[in-house]
Amino acid sequence: FRAFAEQTKSDLKALAACIRSSRDPITAEALGRITTPVLVAVGTLDVIGGSARDLAALIPGGEALEIPDRDHMKAVGDRAYKEGVLAFLKRRA
Repeated sequence: FRAFAEQTKSDLKALAACIRSSRDPITAEALGRITTPVLVAVGTLDVIGGSARDLAALIPGGEALEIPDRDHMKAVGDRAYKEGVLAFLKRRA
């Protein structure tokens, strides 16, 4: 991860925070305190990410985007993902 972050000139402190926080489970209570609009995007074939709808329902104002026929690794490269994110951002503008 560090090599990727360095190669892409990413924020190493942010990377370290993500890795540290990924070890601690996020509680429903913590999700309920989120005040920023959130789009939960998950491929319908994703066995890692879980249900976009279930997670979005725990976040006030959360929205779910299911990416048809995509797994965990291929979801973000899909046209449905890109269009869904742009539509989500447009609704927030």
